[in-house]
Amino acid sequence: MRRFANIRANIHANIHANISTNISANIRANIHANIHANIHANISANIRANIRANIRANIRANIRANIRANIRANIRANIRANIRANISANIHANIRANIHAVLQFEFQTVLKSPALVFDASRRFFIRFSDSSNLKRHGCAHCGKRFAQSGSLKVHMTVHTDCKQFRCAYCGKTFISGSHLWRHVTVHGGEKRFTPTFQ
Repeated sequence: MRRFANIRANIHANIHANISTNISANIRANIHANIHANIHANISANIRANIRANIRANIRANIRANIRANIRANIRANIRANIRANISANIHANIRANIHAVLQFEFQTVLKSPALVFDASRRFFIRFSDSSNLKRHGCAHCGKRFAQSGSLKVHMTVHTDCKQFRCAYCGKTFISGSHLWRHVTVHGGEKRFTPTFQ
């Protein structure tokens, strides 16, 4: 009986020892596995959360920076374009206004012509119907008056004895081309040559 008691005691001791070692080994393994799993899960969750937060923060910062840069660039470009357009428009308007003012001043004041007046609104000259103002070019020698300066120049050849038109046949000189053409009919009856000038 004692022998059975010893065997029983040994079996119980072995069973208890095996059970306790197995239980402790299993508990330790489970604890280690749980700890490792929790650590890995926490680390991966933290890494993912940090990555997402960093990506979102970087995306927001980049979007804000790009929006600000684009807004500044667009504002500068628009300001420069508007300034250039306004400057060119003002320059053109000022040039036109100055040209019109100068033309009006020149043709009304300097020339002192009552027969012609520059109309700035319609941009052309208007002629008065007063016949006394039409002949404004006068000869200094005889007082004869002419409507055009070219007529006065032709008339001045009468006083200066300057005859520019010469007949190619006889060498006679005339004060105007029309007088020469009338003379050419004496030589051949036809106006068939170009007159020569002195």
